[in-house]
Amino acid sequence: MNIFDQVIDANLKSQRADIRDVLDASPMFDAEACSIEGRKIKFNDKWFADFASCNYLGFDLNDEIIESIEPSLKKWGVHPSWCRLVASPSLYLQAEEQLAELIKAEDTLILPTVTLIHIGVIPALVGKDGVMLLDKSAHMTMYEAAKMGRDSGARLHSFNHNDFDSLETLLKENESNPRKLILVDGTYSMTGNYADVPRLSKLAERYGAIVYVDDAHGWGVVGEKPSEAMPYGFKGNGVVRHFDWNYDNVLYIGGLSKAYSSLAAFISCSKRMKSFLKAYATPYDLSGPCPTASLQSLLTGLAVNDKYGEILRQNLYNLTCKAINGIRDLGFYIDNDTYFPIVSVWVGDSEHLIKASKILWDNGILITLAPYPMVKRGDETLRITITAINEEQEIDQLIKAFSEVRDYLEKVKAPLSPVSKEHTTRS
Repeated sequence: MNIFDQVIDANLKSQRADIRDVLDASPMFDAEACSIEGRKIKFNDKWFADFASCNYLGFDLNDEIIESIEPSLKKWGVHPSWCRLVASPSLYLQAEEQLAELIKAEDTLILPTVTLIHIGVIPALVGKDGVMLLDKSAHMTMYEAAKMGRDSGARLHSFNHNDFDSLETLLKENESNPRKLILVDGTYSMTGNYADVPRLSKLAERYGAIVYVDDAHGWGVVGEKPSEAMPYGFKGNGVVRHFDWNYDNVLYIGGLSKAYSSLAAFISCSKRMKSFLKAYATPYDLSGPCPTASLQSLLTGLAVNDKYGEILRQNLYNLTCKAINGIRDLGFYIDNDTYFPIVSVWVGDSEHLIKASKILWDNGILITLAPYPMVKRGDETLRITITAINEEQEIDQLIKAFSEVRDYLEKVKAPLSPVSKEHTTRS
């Protein structure tokens, strides 16, 4: 046995080996895409309806955005090779200014990904003796960043999602520490539900803490002034604005690789915080920059959003309602209070997850699987993501495929919802 196989075998004894088993058994992993047409994706000689994309607004295939990229490439080249600490194309500064205006913050700072923001900003803020209070349902990348902070001497505690009593206990226990971060998702990546930003912010204010909000999914979809006619709200300017809240003790992180289909992310900040992060957040110095195409697609995406973003969001909401209601009518449990276009259908067992994925695959449906330990054992789900350029007939195809999944589960006498949760149709 060579040294590489020895290392692989040693690691396969960990709990993540379960993911490898699902990967080997399901066709939904590592499929090689040959072509796309809208939200149709071709594998080998068969076309599938794509419900695994997170390009929520369809900007990845927007002609206006695509056509804007070539002039920027000719001006800046395909990739600005300086780290941001040395030099930044003016595209960065234009985008940061426009983002700040849209979210109503003093300033913003762009780095290539949300993950890089986490691993740069979280350790920088807590230093060697701060404290991090992490929502157990928050994205794994925040946990990885928090571990880096812990390795430098900061303390890491976790609390159950929406357990404000436990969070307050932790805040009280660490009240004298001047560096406290509460780490939460803005829009949760498995349910589409929103963090209660006002309640978190008010609680944090009482104990001198900062609320750090990762809105990688919500940015571009969730926005200000929600109404019955437009439940997501307007402008797609994030979950903080959705609650008509401010950034007095909130650091808001917006992901641009999903709704805006651009390899970039940003953090809301004051001018002083921006200056601090430039010196203390290592990715500003040590990371490669965003590609020119991504910076230009962001700028044009902001213009497209201003022109007809509301039409796209309204269509996205209608398609998501149809999918959620149709699948719930089949008897499945979906934890989603917002009709955000993340639709996680509970299965609760890896064996049934694999079989269900094969049924969906045979019906020409591509989704994302969430096996243990990506989620808690017993919470295994079939995760659907919907975009504004999916078509109604694709939603019909999706619901029909899930009716076959239901038939299979009923045949093997498997439950369609967790015993501990009552299945309800939410309005």
